[in-house]
Amino acid sequence: MKKIAILISIFALIGCAEKTKNATSKFIKLYESKYDINQTIDIIKSNLSKKNYSLVNIYSHEPNALKLKEMLYPTLTLNFNNPKISTKLLQCNPTLSLELPIRIGVYNNIKGKTFVTFTDSEYWSIKHNVKDAKCLSLLILIKKDLLEMSKEIENDTK
Repeated sequence: MKKIAILISIFALIGCAEKTKNATSKFIKLYESKYDINQTIDIIKSNLSKKNYSLVNIYSHEPNALKLKEMLYPTLTLNFNNPKISTKLLQCNPTLSLELPIRIGVYNNIKGKTFVTFTDSEYWSIKHNVKDAKCLSLLILIKKDLLEMSKEIENDTK
């Protein structure tokens, strides 16, 4: 019975892994990394630190899955903050605190490929009804910074 449950879990994960690329909307950015998960995280940290973003923390989702005796491939959430940007944004609209610090997902699929995902910060302007030109320009700056970071890790041979 235990083996059957494990097999069902594996097939479910395979099905989820195959749907990864199709599971995004235009507001969710998803990139396959040309590096392994640890190198990808190091490059993200290095790239964003040059733009004055500091790593707040890294949250690993695997330990909770293991406590439930569930299988989960490496899945991490990296939280970054740039106080100059976030302070200005929160002055515009405190509900933006739901988006800050900036969250970047990094995970492996069943094939061992590493992916990086994040929400397009321009979506925040819709979600939080941001109309102020200065705040909109900060959201565009965040988007630009994240897209530049993505280009550094992106696998061009997809």
